Amino acid sequence: MNTKRRIKYVIATLLTAMSISAQEMPYFTNKQLQYSFFNPAYIPELQYATIQVGGRLQWVNLDGMPKDLFFSGKYFFLGAHSQVGLNVLADKIGYQHMINPKVDYSFCIPIGDDSYLNLGAAAGMMNKGFNSDEIVNDERYDSQNIAKVVECLEKGNAADVDAGFEILLQNFEFGASAMHLLKGTEEVTMNKTFYGFMNYNMQTSEWWRLSPAYSIYYYRGDEKTKSKDVTKHQLSLYYYYVNEYDNQPTDLFYVGATYKIPNEVGFLAGFSFGFFRAYYSYDYNFSNLRHGNYGTHELGLEFKIREKGKGCFANYGRSKKKYTRYFRK
Repeated sequence: MNTKRRIKYVIATLLTAMSISAQEMPYFTNKQLQYSFFNPAYIPELQYATIQVGGRLQWVNLDGMPKDLFFSGKYFFLGAHSQVGLNVLADKIGYQHMINPKVDYSFCIPIGDDSYLNLGAAAGMMNKGFNSDEIVNDERYDSQNIAKVVECLEKGNAADVDAGFEILLQNFEFGASAMHLLKGTEEVTMNKTFYGFMNYNMQTSEWWRLSPAYSIYYYRGDEKTKSKDVTKHQLSLYYYYVNEYDNQPTDLFYVGATYKIPNEVGFLAGFSFGFFRAYYSYDYNFSNLRHGNYGTHELGLEFKIREKGKGCFANYGRSKKKYTRYFRK
């Protein structure tokens, strides 16, 4: 076996072990996907229904590479100051696949001049499984080892609950959430996952806005799956071009860079056109996993559908402050 094939074999074995021992949540690079997936309190808009689709291919070209597909639909009821939504994650790593649908509810509380406290909770189901044919057809295993692999994989359903909050000020946002708060079952392990974020908006000129952002991800391991605690940090810098500055400021496009501590760097880009937004990121891992893969690609699409009726919008303010997420004439 030559060196290159040996490296790929080792990496594939590691990925297989990851799928057997535990299945972490995908740490999306784009903050739009991060907020929507990790935090049930995230309210992107007050006057629009928001539909979001995202995909992530991690360590492209490696056997057993993580693959994620995410869908989110959110609708804000103006009169009730409340948002309802549906989030669905489909995830696959190695032989293990997972589907995680949840319904979430968020409540928006004005706490000052263009400042808000959002509280949220989500409930749903965790489904885990595997395709036996994939293991049987894998030439790396004989019949005896196939049985051992199948015995270690998880298959079944378990109830799932999340909770979170976010605080939005005129130029500063931060929040935190906790996922998988229930214990799980004998068939399906539930590992608690915690997430936090903050970002700051600075108007550097009339048409440009600079936004540094930070997020933290913590996955709690356990003895049952022989998984370890995992902590990840992400530092990002977004540079936005602002359109319609004197009328209704919107972000026409942005570029940026990101660093996931300790061993991943990447760049980000996105644009907005009316009701449609798109964003992309590319991450390069410079740990031992850099061999034989083409990096991590992530793509997000977002659609906004304006509400027909304005309804009650009391206490939300009517100013044109540059940094307010919820702009209203």
